[in-house]
Amino acid sequence: MTVGITFTILLITQALHLLHHRIAKRHISFVEGIAAIVLCIPLDSGPAWLLMGAHLSLVAIQIVGSVAIDRLSPTWDASDRPPNA
Repeated sequence: MTVGITFTILLITQALHLLHHRIAKRHISFVEGIAAIVLCIPLDSGPAWLLMGAHLSLVAIQIVGSVAIDRLSPTWDASDRPPNA
């Protein structure tokens, strides 16, 4: 396993997780923001084991978040939408 592979896994997991939030009409949390920041880190900027660990940890957190989305994420309500939506 390489940093590039774990980066790709995190990128795909992040995209699917955000899509799941949209379909389930649930708010995102700070974890999605952290994953976005980690995805912006160049792959050769630090120790490979550290980036791979961060990628895989965030993948695991997002998978757990998707499985338990009903308990972990608040739902949208009418007050969250713009008036013309």
